[in-house]
Amino acid sequence: MGRDLSRNDWLKAARLALLKGGVEAVRVEKLARNLHVTKGSFYWHFKDRDELLDLLLREWEGEMAEILPRLGRRSARETLLTLVRLLVERARLSEEGDVPSDAAIFAWATVSPEVARRVNRAEQERIKVLTQISGQPDRIELFYLAWLGFVARGQRVPGLRRRFPQIARTMLKLLLPPESKSKRTSLRRRKLAGAKRRSEA
Repeated sequence: MGRDLSRNDWLKAARLALLKGGVEAVRVEKLARNLHVTKGSFYWHFKDRDELLDLLLREWEGEMAEILPRLGRRSARETLLTLVRLLVERARLSEEGDVPSDAAIFAWATVSPEVARRVNRAEQERIKVLTQISGQPDRIELFYLAWLGFVARGQRVPGLRRRFPQIARTMLKLLLPPESKSKRTSLRRRKLAGAKRRSEA
């Protein structure tokens, strides 16, 4: 059974342990118990615990590079709407251990100066990219601070994380300027025209 577990099985178990119990919960023995295997199975995929911890941090650091290609070439408004949809989906997946969790990484950063340094650097890159997309540095700063507050409270009140989709939409409304009336009218016309073409096909 141990050899049948993939590297990603261990990684998923580690993500969940980090989210639910902090970095001290990411122990080979504990992960092995949760996976119902001997800890020797771990060493088929990782040199040691430090390698696993470094991978947990590196995959989180690489999230923005993974997300950016999925945004495509759109207007700033459409790009941010797409980004929020992706964040909502990734928040759900992080609860299941399928992708890294901001909440878990930020909590880890509070007890490790080295992790904090790397998190700060990654956050600066995030804010830089978001600012380039929106062209609104002040609003992006506010948006990101609100996100950090939500993540921190979500750690204390886990049930709050279920409200992330609703909160994300509200945050986006604060970030984006309202669409002009003419633009809304044009969009409605395009949708109606598209529906008419489909019905005539």
